[in-house]
Amino acid sequence: MAPSKPVIVIIPGGFHRPSHYELISTPLQDQGYTVLSAPLAVCGDEDVNPAATAIDDARKIHEQLLPLLDDGQEAIVVAHSYGSLPATECIQGQTKAERASRGLKGGIVAAVWIAAFAFPAKGKNIMGGDEETPPMPYHIVKDGLLSLTEDARPLFYSDLPTEAADKAWASVCKFQSHKSLSTFPRFIESEITIPKTYLLCEKDQAVPPEFQQMMAQVGKFEHVVKLDSGHSPFLRKPGDVVEAIVTVCNQVICA
Repeated sequence: MAPSKPVIVIIPGGFHRPSHYELISTPLQDQGYTVLSAPLAVCGDEDVNPAATAIDDARKIHEQLLPLLDDGQEAIVVAHSYGSLPATECIQGQTKAERASRGLKGGIVAAVWIAAFAFPAKGKNIMGGDEETPPMPYHIVKDGLLSLTEDARPLFYSDLPTEAADKAWASVCKFQSHKSLSTFPRFIESEITIPKTYLLCEKDQAVPPEFQQMMAQVGKFEHVVKLDSGHSPFLRKPGDVVEAIVTVCNQVICA
């Protein structure tokens, strides 16, 4: 009997929704994968909680994922950009080995980061310091919430055709909690013991490729796959992203 395919959990980047990732989630579903992707708790168009953090995002992911793991299924976590913060929180204690040590079935068996962040130390900012992470130049901060200026559009979607960029930009969330970016992680990538793959976007104008390379090293990623894409390869090169995810799936199935 052939081994079952792992569940694929797609965690959106900041201000993004699961719908932004349909060009990869739909082909994966067509190949027989179960794909989960919950809206971020820290983002929305109204009633966004300024106190919400990656921990709240992880809780939402666990609401979908843990029942499947308890049923014995395995999962791969795919995180884009900010999504790596809730992803690390989500993975902690839920790998297959960790769950087995507690007498539980199933578990997370691999992680894939897409132009995402890797923190050098727990309880520190992205540069390893104690200072609160400042907002980006394209952020407006008001009442504990971030919103985006038009300056973010060409950074997020630098290599997309105009129509595709317009559609993606029109769908971004209006707000994200500032605390989601200023709260430091309780668990970091270098502590993740399952196989880790970093998809490095070589034309990224939001997170420079050099910074991504450093993140891959800091997080001790075993595999780095370079994509000829900007910050949103799931829109520009969805086939390449699907291929990379399926490759990881096949590797862990055969392991």
